[in-house]
Amino acid sequence: MNNNNGFAEALEEINTLLKVDKKVELNVLDEAAKYFVQKLKPRIKSSDMNKKHLRDSLKVVVKDDLVSVEFEDDAWYWYLVEHSHKKSNGKGKVKGQHFVQNTFDAEGDKIVEIMVSKIIDKMGG
Repeated sequence: MNNNNGFAEALEEINTLLKVDKKVELNVLDEAAKYFVQKLKPRIKSSDMNKKHLRDSLKVVVKDDLVSVEFEDDAWYWYLVEHSHKKSNGKGKVKGQHFVQNTFDAEGDKIVEIMVSKIIDKMGG
């Protein structure tokens, strides 16, 4: 039966995307994570302390079948800067900078576009 409403073609494309192998998936996720890091780094303000800056500790980690964007040894500190925290003297609060969330909000569509186009290219679509 010939179906010209486009759903058959869409279903075929979806089925192709579902057959993505793990190597292609990891490569695509790694590329998207690197793009995110590239866009995130300029949004992170430098610390006025004499220590390693958060932007310098940002990295993409590929482990087994997982790709993540991480801060090296400062994993605990980025959370405070991102979400806010109480001042060390206990009086008042330091406002969160929301650099990770704002970057993802601004670049999320582009990240999805990168991933979908790379998957289609690598799967021969």
